[in-house]
Amino acid sequence: MNLLSQFEQIFDTQEKAFATIIGQRSDGKLVAETPSGATILLTGDMETGKKCFYNRRNSTILSEAPNVTFSEFGV
Repeated sequence: MNLLSQFEQIFDTQEKAFATIIGQRSDGKLVAETPSGATILLTGDMETGKKCFYNRRNSTILSEAPNVTFSEFGV
């Protein structure tokens, strides 16, 4: 009996993250880039160049994200 897995099943936790689709592989996986510059593989259906929200636990696309520009400012 794993208490953590039971808790996750009850509340269906998702770790939502953001990425830009940069291509598609021949096996159907989507190649995406995170704002930090990491390259990841996602499962789902999205056009190249679009931004999306995805579940970090299972790498599936959740929805399309708005097209915003990220900027960093020193404090």
